Amino acid sequence: MAFTGTAVVTSVSDREVVITGLSLASAAAGTIGLFANSGTPGVRLPASFEAALYSRFGNTVPLSASIEVTTQPDAIGVATAIPIAVVKTGTTPADWLATLTNTHGSLTSPNQEIRVKFH
Repeated sequence: MAFTGTAVVTSVSDREVVITGLSLASAAAGTIGLFANSGTPGVRLPASFEAALYSRFGNTVPLSASIEVTTQPDAIGVATAIPIAVVKTGTTPADWLATLTNTHGSLTSPNQEIRVKFH
């Protein structure tokens, strides 16, 4: 099962987006991919989000190290904290994914505010 709801993607800058309008059913996972992703991520980031491989001190910085994904409840009066795990995979813009998983066995998460930042 994937995200529940309709993603609202807001570009904060060419290096940051905020995604709202989504929740996760118990034990469900949803994916976020870059615009150039060759698959079908649950949420595709806009082309204006300019994440790319780059070199620092002669070493290539992997996308999973340079892209930060955070979540927090986007609802008032959330009584139960629902832990959301974030796992980043892939090495190129075509295959990079962030997989967000509701780790609670029986509760749906509240809507989430998901921030994706490229450092």
